[in-house]
Amino acid sequence: MFSWKRIRYGVMFAFLAYISWVGYQHQVLGGGPAGIPTVDALCPLGGLESIYSYLTSGVWLRRVAPSALILFIAVAGITLLLGRVFCGWICPLGTIGEFSNLAAKKLGIRQRELPPALDRGLKMLKYVVLAVILYFTWTWGTLAWREYDPWVSWMHLASGWEEMVASPWGYVVLFFVVIGAGLFIERFWCRYLCPLGAALGILQKFSLTKVRRSKETCISCSKCNRSCPMGITPMALEKVTDADCIACGRCTESCPVEKTLQFSVAGKKVLSALAVGLLGVGLYFAAYGTAKITGYWQTFASTSVEALKDPVDGVFGWMTIEQVAAQVHLPSAKILEIAGLPAESPTNVSIKQMEGVNDEELKEQLKVYFAANPAKAPEPKTVVPSNPDELKGSFTLAEVASGYGLELSAILEKAGWPADADPNVKMRDVANTIGRDSSDIRNAVKELLENR
Repeated sequence: MFSWKRIRYGVMFAFLAYISWVGYQHQVLGGGPAGIPTVDALCPLGGLESIYSYLTSGVWLRRVAPSALILFIAVAGITLLLGRVFCGWICPLGTIGEFSNLAAKKLGIRQRELPPALDRGLKMLKYVVLAVILYFTWTWGTLAWREYDPWVSWMHLASGWEEMVASPWGYVVLFFVVIGAGLFIERFWCRYLCPLGAALGILQKFSLTKVRRSKETCISCSKCNRSCPMGITPMALEKVTDADCIACGRCTESCPVEKTLQFSVAGKKVLSALAVGLLGVGLYFAAYGTAKITGYWQTFASTSVEALKDPVDGVFGWMTIEQVAAQVHLPSAKILEIAGLPAESPTNVSIKQMEGVNDEELKEQLKVYFAANPAKAPEPKTVVPSNPDELKGSFTLAEVASGYGLELSAILEKAGWPADADPNVKMRDVANTIGRDSSDIRNAVKELLENR
């Protein structure tokens, strides 16, 4: 029979392996409405970072999507009910830190604990990190933390050395803090710096589920203290109210006296560490499944805050040259020229799959071009709703195609509209002219996004 420890490690490894595979696929195949989701669209922190932008303007930050907010709400709810199960059982970055420390112990690397006063002070640092991230992200309207985010760097390892050189700081944090420091102090990143951990730590204080100790049967062996990956001392407490408790269950499982250290819900119902973990994981999947079934699960947002200000910022590696041309309102031939590509280069292949072109470099080249030719600079982009069912007839066909990253010809063919329909005329006006309805376009876009 599998032990609690093996089940927990198995769950942690499964999440890490799956999401790492998604990251690899994203680098190879690209993103977009028909591609693999970005790391930001699958990270609960992205939902918290983008919530201000969405509530004030109805638009997501670049690379963030509704899925990120759904995950944040789900994780927040699980934390209030069961504690920080996400941190102790699901979070891939926490798994990297814990597994690195596990390997260090196997290799005989001496473990260290900071002096209590220094430990308490450093644990406050993650709240400062969270506040700084939210302030600059909400003020600037962009993911200010992304260049330093170790999880983004982990998910881009498949991009190779060039990516590390271009965006080194996230890799510095990953290798020297999450992994390096974690070799000597278990879950160093989680204890002192993780911004999502800080947000969930605040909610943890109000969680219904807490670890409780029976002082009558406790033999003060300190095994629970030594087992805690977050440096908490359960032996000194009757109820663990520490914001850093990650509901991993290592303390309760290490206790040699039965019914002395246990998880309890609202001080009454007793749960095993395995039950707490699996319930949390089950609720996590339930939230995803519910969002998927109801149609709210979307890992791609049609327009970002950054692209509204400058359409060039709406250029991504998953786009074809034709889609880039539609995004910035230039002919495909001009895009090839700006990118320094041969005129005969294919225009219907994603940038990520083309030799000699990089989407970030192309964006910079486009900005240089428009700076030198301001009269040709594209106008700020119109926002199309993330849900195609909300498309109104006031949008032009060009705005619809560009907003959803779809070929206009494919939309028209699927809708049964003439191939020569004017892309710069409002949908409702085109529909009236040809005797059709704008719902044809809505249904076509929805079907193309679902099936591709």
